[in-house]
Amino acid sequence: MPSFGENLKKVRTEKGFSQGKLAERMQIDPSHISRYERDQTKPSLGVAVKFAQTLGVGLNQLAYGPNNEQIKEGVQDADLLNMFMELQHLKKDDVDTIKKMLGAFIFQKDIQQKLAS
Repeated sequence: MPSFGENLKKVRTEKGFSQGKLAERMQIDPSHISRYERDQTKPSLGVAVKFAQTLGVGLNQLAYGPNNEQIKEGVQDADLLNMFMELQHLKKDDVDTIKKMLGAFIFQKDIQQKLAS
């Protein structure tokens, strides 16, 4: 499994950020980015969350690497996959509400499709 530093470097380069530009956006010294990417030091949870927000990815992707292949095969839309990953950070009541909304939408589409047939 890739390290946090390897994942950070991969995502940073994929998003087109130089170390300097990412450091500027994060309001930290560029040498910190280099140390994180070389796994010389680990960021605090707060800094890791700020990396994820700045790079527009889920914290899981930075911590554990790209989502496993099974999840990728099931959810082809990267934006949707990232949204699902972010749901893990919401309160249980909020997640339950989103599940109900999705369930209602899928049910409606299913009924519409059956009525059109």
